[in-house]
Amino acid sequence: MKKTFILLLVLTYSFISYSQNQKLDSLFSNYEKENEAMGAVSILKNGNEFFTKAIGYASIELNKKNNSETKFRIGSISKTFTATIILQLADEGKLSLNDFLNQYFPEIPNSEKITISDMLYHRSGIYNITTEKNFEAWISEPRNKNEILTKIKGYKSLFKPGSKTEYSNSNYILLAYIAEDLDKQTFGEIIQKRIIKKLNLTNTDFGKDINFSKNEAMCYYLENGKWKTITFYTNLTGTMGAGGIISNAKDVSLFYNALFTGKLLSEKSLQLMTTPKEQMGMGISVNDFNGITVYGHDGAIDGFRSMAVYIPKFESTIVFTFNASSGSTGRKLQQIVKLYMQTL
Repeated sequence: MKKTFILLLVLTYSFISYSQNQKLDSLFSNYEKENEAMGAVSILKNGNEFFTKAIGYASIELNKKNNSETKFRIGSISKTFTATIILQLADEGKLSLNDFLNQYFPEIPNSEKITISDMLYHRSGIYNITTEKNFEAWISEPRNKNEILTKIKGYKSLFKPGSKTEYSNSNYILLAYIAEDLDKQTFGEIIQKRIIKKLNLTNTDFGKDINFSKNEAMCYYLENGKWKTITFYTNLTGTMGAGGIISNAKDVSLFYNALFTGKLLSEKSLQLMTTPKEQMGMGISVNDFNGITVYGHDGAIDGFRSMAVYIPKFESTIVFTFNASSGSTGRKLQQIVKLYMQTL
């Protein structure tokens, strides 16, 4: 009798889980049908794959569909990678979060008052160069370190460091250059050594042009109910740690799971990363979803839209990587999280 009861419990749970997975599957199928998105999603529970799905096309022109291995530009989710690397350097004693920026780049206005911690938290006052007029055209060409630094130092500090939070991509561009100075490698090599190889991420890279032969997606925008190709896009050589990574949903899920379960940072550094100031952690945001804490970051670069979150209460990671999206990605995340939580 006891064995029969246990079997019934297992079958009932399996049915409920399958039913909710079907709802997630239907949600993404509807995104595709209604031209709301093309891309992929990966959900991990306790580090194991719970749900995955790919929709739409990596290249409409080549009639090539997205699949679970397709790679996308993940934009500002790159900042979580960058913050992880900086905190690893702090764990190793190669820098202090209380170091001032003038130790590395004295030419940046107010650098003698800006700490590494200020930059990680977006509390530095450094002008966000991506808001500059015609920046999108400028960054579509290859840009080197000197060109980027010249542009950043050309603007005055916006506010007293540490006095408030104001998002600036310039912070994470500079943090990547600091990592290069300390590790004596390119930022791409640093990411390979410190994260990609450690976690055996097979679909993650840095700073490359879109390459269809390597299962990478082109980006699109919606016009008159049809997806149109975006042919004018960012050259990732200039985005550095602010947005230069390409990856897929599963690799980002694996990275987020490893990070927030203590496999990449010391307990002290992970605590610092996840302790918010005005809802901003280090390389992540810290938000509340129906009373549940969620760590994460979004990404938007050209037509690519991505979102990565870790929910510590449920030891779950939810990541989607889109190469085309209409409407709010935040709303889509809420829909996905809501359906997922119904399975728990």
